[in-house]
Amino acid sequence: MTRTVETHLKTCGLNQKLSSVLKLQQLTIGANSLVNFQLKIIDYLTIESSKIHSEQTILATSDVIESLFGKYKQFSSRCPLKQIGQMILSISLSTMKLTGSVVKLALETVRYIDLEAWSDQVFGQSMPNNDTEIA
Repeated sequence: MTRTVETHLKTCGLNQKLSSVLKLQQLTIGANSLVNFQLKIIDYLTIESSKIHSEQTILATSDVIESLFGKYKQFSSRCPLKQIGQMILSISLSTMKLTGSVVKLALETVRYIDLEAWSDQVFGQSMPNNDTEIA
């Protein structure tokens, strides 16, 4: 049951549907301690999920965020400038399938001059990192 809960929370998040999913998959083990353990988990998740709006799902684990930042670190390690500003936008590339048609559409609909103006407005001018310490 703990694996089921873990898998569901990691893949589907926490929502009001969770307790019904768990009740359907509830084990029928004769040992009282296991049944009590299951009921405590179901009760806890039912209480927590009842605090969420009916159509809302919230992130239940940090696995996705950790994975995205891991990919960001790997990508940014190849970048000559070690700044987080504009490079943070590369995180979104890890969440989608980047196809030729997506790149083509982006290049046809977004002008570089507009992107540059937006970037200056949002991030400002960043200082290059020379890997030197300031005393």
